[in-house]
Amino acid sequence: MTLARNTLGAVAALGLGAPAALAQDDVQVGIVAVNYNSPSINIMATTAEATAKERGWEVEVFDGQGDQVATNNAANNYIDRGFDAIINVASPNPQMTGVIERANEAGIPFVSTFSGLAPGITADIGSNNTADGVIATTEMIGRLEGEGKVVKLNWNVLPALRERDHGFHATLEDYDDIDVIEIEVKVPGQVDDAYNQITNILLSNPDVDAVWTGWDELAAPAARAIEQAGMADEIFIVSMDGNPEAIDLIRGDAPVALTVAYDIDRMGAVAVDVVEATLDGNPPTTKLLTLKPCLITDATVPPKGEDVNFADCMLFSGEAVAQ
Repeated sequence: MTLARNTLGAVAALGLGAPAALAQDDVQVGIVAVNYNSPSINIMATTAEATAKERGWEVEVFDGQGDQVATNNAANNYIDRGFDAIINVASPNPQMTGVIERANEAGIPFVSTFSGLAPGITADIGSNNTADGVIATTEMIGRLEGEGKVVKLNWNVLPALRERDHGFHATLEDYDDIDVIEIEVKVPGQVDDAYNQITNILLSNPDVDAVWTGWDELAAPAARAIEQAGMADEIFIVSMDGNPEAIDLIRGDAPVALTVAYDIDRMGAVAVDVVEATLDGNPPTTKLLTLKPCLITDATVPPKGEDVNFADCMLFSGEAVAQ
């Protein structure tokens, strides 16, 4: 895993002002994640933890294991114990308003990643998920030549996933020849549920042409179901996140065609940057801080063993042709 890449520079690039290096030598940070076992969430939380510890901070991490109430209780416990900041990794901020209010009352930063906007947060670090949903869906439409049957798998609880959903529907607005089967997966248990849902759908819908997944964790079980149905040459999958498993599937013979990849290592690091800048009296001027994603296809996937180069990557398939 690549840890923080020039994190002080990242703060300056985001317009937060350069924090005083190691100005706080006794900072306590509580990191909470509603589902630490999700690969992207795990990477963001682990990177945030490592980055904070590099600065000499004391860090505690809580895994909600899919339980939002337990996650909120853990964050409140950190506040009660006098922690200096809360970092929320991909737990819906609209479901943590009470925690956010308590953090504001205590005068401590509440910084999140991929958790959405809610009153009182210091900032949420992520991507423009609506735009990313448009990008993935546009690529899908092009491969379908504007017609066909699509299965959409998503979990519309997390704000980032709802925004991707909005991008999906906005892009399909003028494509009447594309039929959509919408599936809301169960979380936790999303991997098994995605596999079972796709397996069952293919039994009654052998004319499916594509599967759109709201995040990469669903792509692998969907691919497995498609392969076991003997339809790997007939159905392709588009997704978002760029987790290592999905990128490996794009490299191989699996029916995963593309993912819109996020620099989730850097997101965890930037969350720590924002905490440090805020503790130094330089909070961000916007509550939504978005980082550039990359489009990963068989034409742009990095060789095995190499990371995606987010500093020099493309987001639109036409760029690969134009080079």
